[in-house]
Amino acid sequence: MRFSLVLGLTSSLLLGSYTVASNAAGLTKQLVSHRAVYAMNLSKSGGDGGLTGARGVMSYEFKDQCDSWTVESKIYLRLMYGNQSEVENIRSMVTSEAKDGLSFRFRLNEVTNGKITEEIKGVATLDGLGGIAEFTKPSSQKMTLPKGTLFPTAHIQTLIEYSLAGGKHLTKLVFDGATLDNPYEVSAVIGAGTGKKNLSSKLTKILSDKVNWKMGMAYFPMNDRNPTPEIELSVEMRSDGIVKLIIQDFGKYALEARLDQVVFLKDSGC
Repeated sequence: MRFSLVLGLTSSLLLGSYTVASNAAGLTKQLVSHRAVYAMNLSKSGGDGGLTGARGVMSYEFKDQCDSWTVESKIYLRLMYGNQSEVENIRSMVTSEAKDGLSFRFRLNEVTNGKITEEIKGVATLDGLGGIAEFTKPSSQKMTLPKGTLFPTAHIQTLIEYSLAGGKHLTKLVFDGATLDNPYEVSAVIGAGTGKKNLSSKLTKILSDKVNWKMGMAYFPMNDRNPTPEIELSVEMRSDGIVKLIIQDFGKYALEARLDQVVFLKDSGC
């Protein structure tokens, strides 16, 4: 299962990383440091022995560290497959991305029923000609990143900027370090959001009115010529970077993460 931090897998403007770096000062003002909790459940059942039940929580913390953005996320799920015993799955990821968009550190751990089932760790760098990702786990290996590849927060920044300008469709390569299938070609369609509609009363008291969008995104592994996306997402995101709703569709089943709690974190003071 690949329910990695969806916020790091948004599409972005058709810009190279070097261009994103030059615009970073204006774009970063829009993103707010915050801690959010999402209630998770199964929104479409797999059936026929597939995934038939899911419940859990996703925690997400996004922080401004002066010269970088750090993200810590953890997904805790209880999964049911037909008549089998419930499976406990915990997936956590920690990343640090330079604000100039040129370097990225990532570490992912997945534990299933108390046993480590996946570990990914490494660093990646970009310049105007492309870049390199170096993994130290699960094994030592290098991956070439094509020109124009962007890291997660750079995608969020440029996506917001593009959406504010009225953009409706964009495609870009994304490297997030969450799988060995990276980078992904991400095709996004952007539409109007629902504002405060469908938010709980406790959230409407905390969140001010912000422009927001519904985004449908399809993910294609760069080296896979299959015309069918590996994953499809439906995301509703605000202009300050807070995500209200995520639906990740794997085809036979889909998982939903709905914003339940949010706390704004103190500014770094930079």
